[in-house]
Amino acid sequence: MSFDGMQSFLLKIAHAVANLRSALEANDMDRLPRALDQTNVALEAINQYPGGVQKLKEDVGLFPEEEKQVLLNLLDEASVNHQINGDLIRLAMQRSAAMQSFIAQQAPSATYDSEGGVPGSVGGVLSRKV
Repeated sequence: MSFDGMQSFLLKIAHAVANLRSALEANDMDRLPRALDQTNVALEAINQYPGGVQKLKEDVGLFPEEEKQVLLNLLDEASVNHQINGDLIRLAMQRSAAMQSFIAQQAPSATYDSEGGVPGSVGGVLSRKV
C-alpha cells in the first residue's frame, strides 16, 4: 500500500474513533449511534487488514522515517482515543446506574409510612422490635 493509501486508511480510523470520543464527551445521544457504527466499521477494517494488526504495524515500519512518524502518530491518536472511549463508556454506565438507583429511592414505594407499613402492600407492617 502506498503512503497516501495508508495515511487515508489510518485517517478514517482516527477520525471515527475521535468522533465517538466527541459524542461521548458531549453526551450527545443523537450522534452516538452513528459514531458507534463508524467506530465499529473502522475497528473491523483494522481487524480485516491482510495479516492483521501485527502486519499493519510491520507495513507502517517499512515507510521512510518521516512518513512512518506521521502514520504512527495517527495510530497513537486512535489508540489513545479508543482507550478514553472505553473509560467514558464505563463512566456513563456508572452514572446511569447511579441515576436509576437515585430515582428508585425517590419513589413513594421505596419508603415506609409513619405507621410502619409498607406502601403498596396489603397489611404489611414492619416489626417494631427491629
